[in-house]
Amino acid sequence: KLQAAKQVDINHAGAEELERLPQIGPLMAQRIIDYRAAHGPFRGPDDLLDVPGIGPATLNAIKDDVTW
Repeated sequence: KLQAAKQVDINHAGAEELERLPQIGPLMAQRIIDYRAAHGPFRGPDDLLDVPGIGPATLNAIKDDVTW
């Protein structure tokens, strides 16, 4: 029996939790954390496009797996 993946809260997740997202490795996880620290909380998944290295393809891969 498959379980639905738990959504990752992009405003509170640490690096380890962020790395569970598709296409997010240690470097990208740290960029998300650094961006959040510098600019405040994300208002929605589209705000991730402002993080260096995240483009439309990556956003499309993770948008259903994140909450904020």
